[in-house]
Amino acid sequence: MSRSATAERRPPDWLIDGPFEERTLGVLKSGKEAEVFLVERRTPSRVCLLAHKRFRPRHPRKGELRELGFTHGAIYRHDSVYRDGWHLNARDKRAVQGATAYGQEVRAQLWPANEFAMLQRAWAAGASVPFPVVRSDDGILMELIGDIDEIAPRLVQAGLERSDLRLARDQLLDSVGRLASAGIVHADLSVYNLLWWRGRLVLIDFPQAVDAVTNLEAPNLLHRDLSNVADWFARRGVPIDVERVFGELVGRLFGGP
Repeated sequence: MSRSATAERRPPDWLIDGPFEERTLGVLKSGKEAEVFLVERRTPSRVCLLAHKRFRPRHPRKGELRELGFTHGAIYRHDSVYRDGWHLNARDKRAVQGATAYGQEVRAQLWPANEFAMLQRAWAAGASVPFPVVRSDDGILMELIGDIDEIAPRLVQAGLERSDLRLARDQLLDSVGRLASAGIVHADLSVYNLLWWRGRLVLIDFPQAVDAVTNLEAPNLLHRDLSNVADWFARRGVPIDVERVFGELVGRLFGGP
């Protein structure tokens, strides 16, 4: 699927986007950089459940994390490989590279902004990702994968039989291909950020995703992504030919068929 061939994808029918009441029901997931909260959006006649991914402050004041509902301190990955796609002005670039307090604030805003933008592009390209609903002050409100009784497990925890593993692999390669056709590389792909829900594989966690046009590391990151997931599938008897798939996808990254 080429960029020009991607059809417009409408928002899902379950989404409530008119006047509504909204409340947080609890924490779904706690990670190094963010936590995900379960949110109920309600009208007099309809209810939908959303996931609110909230990024932690990088330099929280004493007590701030607890006030905001977070349970752990912030630990952030080294991010220099992703900066080429951030389009920073000279001042912001110097601040980020120098790790100043202002630079930390710049980065704190860029992660959720990048994730929301990449999710929008991934959704439009037809990849299996949570529908991005709206940016919040500290993160992203998006589709909940699961329901009120059960949240979708990570692929590594789903305990799939061989037939479902093959289905998961095929869906994964389809979504990665759609991302490549949209010029996107996930850049942190593993079985820990793949969800499995009722026969559907869903890719999550896109704050570090990169654009192939603006980031020269995109092909290397794509190869790393494929290798990471291929190792896990191969150990379960469902191989992925990394070099063949990479050869096909790297051309699509730059506008090929």
